Amino acid sequence: MLKHSKSNAAQVTSAEAKVDMTSLLDIVFIMLLFFIVTTSFVKTQTIDVSKATNQCQGGCEQDSQPILVSINEDSQVIFDNRIIDIEAVRANIEGQLVNSPDATLLVRVNDMALHETLIGTLDQAKQAGIQKVSVARW
Repeated sequence: MLKHSKSNAAQVTSAEAKVDMTSLLDIVFIMLLFFIVTTSFVKTQTIDVSKATNQCQGGCEQDSQPILVSINEDSQVIFDNRIIDIEAVRANIEGQLVNSPDATLLVRVNDMALHETLIGTLDQAKQAGIQKVSVARW
């Protein structure tokens, strides 16, 4: 009879050791709701870049010449056969867009050039208002 009373005491202690998780779940859901409401979603700005081809894809004019920007193996930007700074790309492209507002930009890049220079050039072209950009290996 003594053993029987001990097992009842062990069952009573294990029943009393349960933890109520309701309040913890409430706090978790409140935190989840807080993070969902306070999160800001930023739409990234992108530029469409197409690979340069020799074929006309409709609406091509014989008189329109692309604006040519080259990046050599030393990551120097060349515009109109002169080396310019990346920050000057925007002003030069804007000057060319005055004469032909629908001109496309052709960026010729050497394989040894830094990607940073290419991205900087494309960023400056977008700020200049260029709509069509093609990138070719040089």
